Amino acid sequence: MDFAALIEEARADLSAFDAARYPDRFAAFEARAGACFEALAGRDAKAEAQALLDALEARRAALPRREQKQALTEQKRVLALFLSPAARRYGGEAEAFIRCLAEQWNARCPREPFTPGDYDAIMQGFEASFLGIPLRGFKRC
Repeated sequence: MDFAALIEEARADLSAFDAARYPDRFAAFEARAGACFEALAGRDAKAEAQALLDALEARRAALPRREQKQALTEQKRVLALFLSPAARRYGGEAEAFIRCLAEQWNARCPREPFTPGDYDAIMQGFEASFLGIPLRGFKRC
């Protein structure tokens, strides 16, 4: 599986993005992404990022015009919430790849900036707080 197919597959998981389901969905994504990260060994991260962005752009262009903006936003969310945390955990060339990907994405889509996410920071965002004070044991309805 390539990164573009992996991202398109993960777009379906975005509707279930919540504190209860994210860890399991992320673990499944990370397991599938491992083979893609291994394939990066010895390759130019900049060229690989360029190829991924070209593939994502081609997939968006194949959609009806009214769905292209939504696809762009969803692809960005998958990159930030799934691919970049997985790459940071994998480390090495995968982390260099995600940095190049973010630079190139932001150059291509300045109105939809992408900041690589971190798994722990994302999970921390699910924690309830009041005025910056964490509320332990609080469950949202």
